[in-house]
Amino acid sequence: MKYELGPWEAELLFTLEREGRTVFALDEAKKIMNCSEEVLRKILHRLTLKGRVQRIKRGYYILIPARAGYQTSWTEHVFSFIDKILDEYYVSYWTALNYWQMTEQIPHTIFIATRKRRRDFTYNKIVPIHFVAVSPHKFFGWTIEKIGDVEFHISDREKTIVDSLDQPHYAGGISEVAKGLKTNLNWEKMAIYADKLRNNSVQKRLGHLIEILELNVSEEVLERLRGSIKAGYSWLDPTAPKKILKNDSKWRLKINIQSEDIRGA
Repeated sequence: MKYELGPWEAELLFTLEREGRTVFALDEAKKIMNCSEEVLRKILHRLTLKGRVQRIKRGYYILIPARAGYQTSWTEHVFSFIDKILDEYYVSYWTALNYWQMTEQIPHTIFIATRKRRRDFTYNKIVPIHFVAVSPHKFFGWTIEKIGDVEFHISDREKTIVDSLDQPHYAGGISEVAKGLKTNLNWEKMAIYADKLRNNSVQKRLGHLIEILELNVSEEVLERLRGSIKAGYSWLDPTAPKKILKNDSKWRLKINIQSEDIRGA
């Protein structure tokens, strides 16, 4: 397959880029090209094979920039179009940890919390996008950020932490989440968020991490966290091997990763 653009392909791409359209509908492309739907579908098929557009749902496509490489540029491009294809969503977990500079790791996958189940897809065969369907009572705590002139939804700093403690497998594990706890956070707000999630493993993990990291957190916040703990033990890091190194009876956790590894992360 030759990757040079044909005249009709170039006309469509250049028009879309000039008009700043990241996401476009089949009908919009048809108006630009002033051709039959059959001809247009052939154009789009060739552009798909050449990696310049990607179908995201019935009748809708993403325009892919003519630049290579993953890193931040691809992530930001995904942020710029995701708001146009989703109604209720927010970027969260490991992706948000990186966005808020709580970790230096650039996650390979972009994690997005949604109200409804959606099929995952890979953007331009480079960036996997994973949708996490969350319960209605967990769908809160997001803010609006901007990249250029495009707005998108992302969990705020505190919700990023509690979401990641709720489902560490979407955040690179507890050691990655612990890095975020060393940044500037509103601890009272985070304790309230933790209560709203209705998963007391969050309070257990948060309390344990606060203590082993020796963070400056008020006794009132710690008491609130302790007051939410129920009987039974949870794993500190469900992503790590299920081998108990010791038990934390105060926070009712089965410790399966070394504290030194968390402190040194």
